[in-house]
Amino acid sequence: MKRSFVVIVSALIAAASVCSLAGCGSKEASQAQSAAASAASSAVAAADAGNGAFSDTDVVANIKGVNVELNTEIEPIVEALGEPKDVSSQTTCHGTEGEDKTYTYDGFTIMTYPKDGKDLVLEVNISSADIASSKGVKVGDPVSAVTAAYGEPSKKVGVYYSYSTADNKSLQFMVENDVVTEIDYFYTV
Repeated sequence: MKRSFVVIVSALIAAASVCSLAGCGSKEASQAQSAAASAASSAVAAADAGNGAFSDTDVVANIKGVNVELNTEIEPIVEALGEPKDVSSQTTCHGTEGEDKTYTYDGFTIMTYPKDGKDLVLEVNISSADIASSKGVKVGDPVSAVTAAYGEPSKKVGVYYSYSTADNKSLQFMVENDVVTEIDYFYTV
């Protein structure tokens, strides 16, 4: 534990140093800040590896034995899961041409966004207690199961306990009255 703390503090100090030396507002400063944040995130992930904490592998939903990975093509996923109960679409709001789509199944939905002529997974929402997260947390579990499995969240926003990766992916648990009511996997475009 002490070693993990030292690694994390060292990474954060290094990140702060790079950011302060890089200056403000320039492209180089932005790149330096991004690199420093990524290095700090990697150091935290390395320090947490093996102790039950959140990691990059936790942002892949496994539904009925099918891995649903964020920012990947939806077609092979739909083939593996079978036809959805419903597919709806609307004009995209992600700065490209095409449509955002929602694939509705029993107990979960998958949302996509268009990029380069393909539909990529943007979000997975799980509302069924039959589908567990990577570390076994399910809808209906107490919030203590979330923190026991993943540690303290990187953010608590309203009713969401949110865990994020350096590559814009997150795992979020909606919590009401100290009980998980929904599990969301989300990619920030």
